[in-house]
Amino acid sequence: MPTIFLSPQESQDHTVFRSLLRAMSRPGEANPLPLGAKAALQAIGQALLDLETRFYTPDPHLQQQFLRLGSRASGPAEADFLFFPEADERIWADLVQAPIGSLLHPETGATVVVLTRPSPGARLRLSGPGLAAPAPLETGLPEGFWRLRNERVSFPLGWDVLLVEPQGVCRAVPRSTTVEVA
Repeated sequence: MPTIFLSPQESQDHTVFRSLLRAMSRPGEANPLPLGAKAALQAIGQALLDLETRFYTPDPHLQQQFLRLGSRASGPAEADFLFFPEADERIWADLVQAPIGSLLHPETGATVVVLTRPSPGARLRLSGPGLAAPAPLETGLPEGFWRLRNERVSFPLGWDVLLVEPQGVCRAVPRSTTVEVA
């Protein structure tokens, strides 16, 4: 078998993508990313976005970075991926519009990538596929985020959530996961 050599960028993309796959298969579990939080958002975009995907972000710097990848900017209602470097009340209007897919095409539901705060947020209890028993999770996101997520998710419809913590750790909450706000 021939040896495959990866460039440093390809190696980083590969590492980030594998970390995201692990996170999606093990909801709520911490998965390290090879970068700090702000750079992690850009690295996640680098690993997930391509010529066929649409993205939304309110951050002009991230938007410029993602446009360089060949991905298309869109509004929140058409985006495959939504990136939020800040999780404040201003994102609610965008999240309400995030695609949840359809019964014929549930895969068209969006993936929401959010940089969380170091402060304590809502206390959650996760259950569902990938979890042997209900698991606690505390995020830097307010209860309103999770209530909105629960209103918009009715498996197989809904959005997958990737939480990027300040220390560069990623946790996933797929749409198949039941989230109870404590």
